[in-house]
Amino acid sequence: MPGTNNTAGAAAGAGSTTATRRVRPPPVRHTVTKPAQHPAHTRSRPPTAALSGSSSTTPSWQDDPAMTTTRFDEDIRTEPLGAGRHRVEIRERWNVVAGPNGGYVAALVANAMTAELAQPERQLRSITVHFLERPRFAPAEVTVEILRRGRSLSSLAAHLRQDDRVVASALAAFSVPWTSPITWERELPGHAHDDPPVGTSRRISPTHLDNFDVDLRLPAPMFSGHTEARVGGWIRTADPRPVDPVALVAFSDALPPAPFTRMTGPMAVPTVDLTVHIRASLPHPGLDPADHVYADFVTHHAADGFHAEDGVIWAPDGTVLAESRQLAITR
Repeated sequence: MPGTNNTAGAAAGAGSTTATRRVRPPPVRHTVTKPAQHPAHTRSRPPTAALSGSSSTTPSWQDDPAMTTTRFDEDIRTEPLGAGRHRVEIRERWNVVAGPNGGYVAALVANAMTAELAQPERQLRSITVHFLERPRFAPAEVTVEILRRGRSLSSLAAHLRQDDRVVASALAAFSVPWTSPITWERELPGHAHDDPPVGTSRRISPTHLDNFDVDLRLPAPMFSGHTEARVGGWIRTADPRPVDPVALVAFSDALPPAPFTRMTGPMAVPTVDLTVHIRASLPHPGLDPADHVYADFVTHHAADGFHAEDGVIWAPDGTVLAESRQLAITR
């Protein structure tokens, strides 16, 4: 994609006007994850993790001298240039065969918007990114405009540019916490704690997955023609760090595309747009930086060359941290 999402898919052409989210899957190394390495393999709830608040040029939790900057934070780092401009570097280790992972591109933009707003008490709550062209692995610039700074909610727009061309555009909302008169929870699915079916717990090769520690939960092997288009898994960044809104944006596009379990072979599924809603105040109590969160993505409908993928990310205690949706071309 102009930002690419996931692990395997078919590459979009170099001139694609959508994201090279998924490209033809490279060879897969089959390795069954050792239960002791992931909280997801326990039948009881996995340990919980402490998330961070909003990030500025670097995430606010890094102000603690005891914390060390992680690879993820290096890769989303922004350099303020003034007048709403932020220099970023699109790193090649986020490659998905044909271009950078879309969740990573969205996280870069989200981090620049957070830095420009510079109000830690206002947390990212919603971001929608449209991928216009595939970015190159090179320096880029994010221009951010604060459209409105209200008493409790701020609205921002941003454009990611390379070579004087806009390759991605975003709208986002940041808000102070609110007290809700209603609370309806969405339960963590029971299969999150099940042992994965034989042949589905495997390490997938695209470079960008090396930036995460992932324990997949698939209903069936990819490209097996299963009746359900769903992928899930326990995930955190490769280097443990608190889960903040920018990390959740990256997680929302980190796993293999949901349709892969229902498909019988790979095909191109470039992402058109990605929306992420942050549904909990961060840091989330009890979460430790080394803990994993559970991400679940499903496609209910595919027609006319498009499909949508709906996602939910839970803390191990069952709290919904984020919801996402992306539209992708199926070709």
